[in-house]
Amino acid sequence: MIRFVLAPDGSVVPDIRRRLPGRGVWIDATHDSVASAVTKRAFARGFKAQVAASDGLADEVERLLRRAALERLAMAHKAGLVTAGFEKVRAVLSEARTVGLIVAADAAADSRQKLETLAKKACDLHNKRNVVDGFSSIELESTLGRERVVFAALAPGRLSELFLTDTERLHAYRNGGTRSVPHREHQPDEHTFAGPLAV
Repeated sequence: MIRFVLAPDGSVVPDIRRRLPGRGVWIDATHDSVASAVTKRAFARGFKAQVAASDGLADEVERLLRRAALERLAMAHKAGLVTAGFEKVRAVLSEARTVGLIVAADAAADSRQKLETLAKKACDLHNKRNVVDGFSSIELESTLGRERVVFAALAPGRLSELFLTDTERLHAYRNGGTRSVPHREHQPDEHTFAGPLAV
């Protein structure tokens, strides 16, 4: 679920990392549910106050989820958990030393097929849903600070697992999925609205 808090000016703010202070309202973590919450004024009822919920709030949440995932990938890279480049990734996959495969959304189909086939045979990554393909090569290049990043592999480690959790959350949000993503339990005085909403 996505937690939202009120800013001092009364605007509704997504709390993607669930760290912002103040009372929160929780909405089902899908684009449609957040958009529906805005349309049906669920935030005003949840906060019991006049609030300003932007019509573009659902899109803003998606941008923030995307940015949060890429920030986590950058942290994993700094920790030495990311290997980039076709040949290097192929070598890592061959040795089954990875927990995730990252494929740019604009990767060449033949190269992608070769690595995905190897990943499936060597690491069973497809069955673990650990193949990430929702980011462009430009986004990956910017995040990892190097040119021509189309393929990358994730070594075992906490930051790798957190990145994969972030990407699962983003995928479920965009596609209205119901994948189970761990999150901190909401506080007793906070309101939860599941989608489709009936408020």
